Amino acid sequence: KRPSRTTVFTATATALSLLGDQALYALLPLYFQEIGLLPIQVGILLSANRWVRLLTNHLAERLVDRFPVNLMFVLSLTLGALLSLAYAYISSFLVLFIARCLWGLCFSFIRHISVMGVASSTEPQNLGQMMGFYNGISRIGSVLGIVLGGILFDLIGFSTTLALFCLFSLFAVPFAMRSGLQTSSSINYQQQKNKSSTRYSALLCCGFCIGSVGPGLIMSTLGFILLSRYGTEVDLMGFVVGIATLNGLLLGCRWVLETLGAPIYGALIDRTGIRLGAPLCFLVGLIVMLLLNLSENLAGLALGMIVFFACGTALSTVLSAEASRLGAKVFVRYATANDLGMAFGPVIGWGAYELIGTPNFVFFLGAGLYAIGMFSTFAAFRQE
Repeated sequence: KRPSRTTVFTATATALSLLGDQALYALLPLYFQEIGLLPIQVGILLSANRWVRLLTNHLAERLVDRFPVNLMFVLSLTLGALLSLAYAYISSFLVLFIARCLWGLCFSFIRHISVMGVASSTEPQNLGQMMGFYNGISRIGSVLGIVLGGILFDLIGFSTTLALFCLFSLFAVPFAMRSGLQTSSSINYQQQKNKSSTRYSALLCCGFCIGSVGPGLIMSTLGFILLSRYGTEVDLMGFVVGIATLNGLLLGCRWVLETLGAPIYGALIDRTGIRLGAPLCFLVGLIVMLLLNLSENLAGLALGMIVFFACGTALSTVLSAEASRLGAKVFVRYATANDLGMAFGPVIGWGAYELIGTPNFVFFLGAGLYAIGMFSTFAAFRQE
């Protein structure tokens, strides 16, 4: 089924809004010394937007019911774009911290309005596929922010790159104004109260597990795992490449899979049913992580990471679709649980390494969290 106009336009606006944020993840670790930041300050800046969303997600959900949706969408996109100028030309840690918190506020509105707009304009039986289209298109912004940001950084420098991304991000505003957004207040949480509260708790648990394992545990520690296993260089199909390049290629697979595969995964689970599809994805991801913990073969690790990222993309797509189908209040709680997992994931992974001394233990932790997620899906979808 073709994506609706609302899906395409809101996803494109989201993609453009992500350029400066994603470029910062790639460039700030390379440039922080030039602007006088400490390593710990880099970590704080790159995580501040996720922590603040634990509060601003709920603010966005409440204000969307009270004020014009299109106006809030345009304001959020505009402010989010202009914040890239702060990253470009300001070196004060305090000002940058405030800017990152404001970006977290903006993204809470951008995500909530976009996802609920897609849910409101889509028939329930096609929601997984439409959410896949939304995730796939919006993640093009992540790919371009990281890849194009790195290329432009080498050509024109840090400040000019982010200033240029500010200009590109402002093009999100025309897409937002023509997206045909509708309010989602007709999907009311109170109307869903007759369904077990266990369903909602289990759905939140799934969101936490997905966020903490993929974007949290694995993406924050994979580079160190590769370094500890294979050293600073590896032989890749006859070419000697640095471990940072290998890490970038593997992490880039996640965005490629999300861009190209999310609509397909969503459509498949729309047809097989979430009761079967969600536990199966958790199970396959669990098995892959246990195998990665046992085997250190490079080809096996690369294949395993691709399968794991595919499972994570499918889960993120269909569970966010399910949460949005149940209404704005359910979705905002699911999104907050997912953000909480992404914020805690790196802490869990690096804390485990500090205690145990082996980075491979991260895969065992991920398998355990996916096991919790799998059993949670049984509780969440047993009535489907």
